[in-house]
Amino acid sequence: MKQKEIFKKSEGDAWFRRNQAVLAERDWSRDPICLQVAELVETGKTAKVLEIGCGDGSRLTHLRDRLNCEVAGIDPSSEAISVATSKGLSANVGTADSLPYAGGVFDIVIFGFCLYLCDDNDLFRIACEADRVLSENGWLLLLDFEAKAPTYRSYHHREGIRSRKMDYKQMFLWHPAYTLSGYRKFHHETLQWTDERDEWVSLSCMRKSIRT
Repeated sequence: MKQKEIFKKSEGDAWFRRNQAVLAERDWSRDPICLQVAELVETGKTAKVLEIGCGDGSRLTHLRDRLNCEVAGIDPSSEAISVATSKGLSANVGTADSLPYAGGVFDIVIFGFCLYLCDDNDLFRIACEADRVLSENGWLLLLDFEAKAPTYRSYHHREGIRSRKMDYKQMFLWHPAYTLSGYRKFHHETLQWTDERDEWVSLSCMRKSIRT
């Protein structure tokens, strides 16, 4: 069974139950993605934002209420999506390889720390789907574990699943439409620089611009 099916069937809900209290207490004003979106949204304009791996929609709620963004989310956990919709968010149960949205409708697409658990065989499709729903001159934000070469580890919460660290921004930067606008590495808990490479996460901000 593919990992995405395991997450849709049970592990997505299990992850949400383990992390629900942490999500509720997080200070989203310090969140690297929220800070980056604040820099990208033009004053007086409403940006359409999609978060892939949105969980209970806590980050999207912050973007909606603080930055006046029009938001949508997708996550494999039906329990998390139930909480998200109870907050008045447009959110769907699903996975990154099949997005239930029309082409070019989002100004900003966010991968909110989910690619490290996606199946290898889905990565091309995931990149294609994100590109499809992102508007021309849109922004792609990618927060995930960082490693120069793909590195795999057993997922300690569930047997039969493995996590992967790699340079995820390269899923898009090979294409001439994408330009790296911002990039930084930091500790996944403290959000500060660390010399512990095993603790690195990175936030990549990429601009999509079709050249004619």
